[in-house]
Amino acid sequence: MPYQFQCPRDRCSFELRCDADHEAARLARAHARVAHRDRIPPADLDRWLERIEAA
Repeated sequence: MPYQFQCPRDRCSFELRCDADHEAARLARAHARVAHRDRIPPADLDRWLERIEAA
């Protein structure tokens, strides 16, 4: 099942979609680390990582 992540930071337009949840989580954490010099707590990542229906 595909997963999607949208960065919740103001004025950040980063979005991603991946087929695997672990890949989406890895890329979301990498984005936070590189773009915002921050970490995403696991509970927040679970909340922000959405399952989406395949088209």
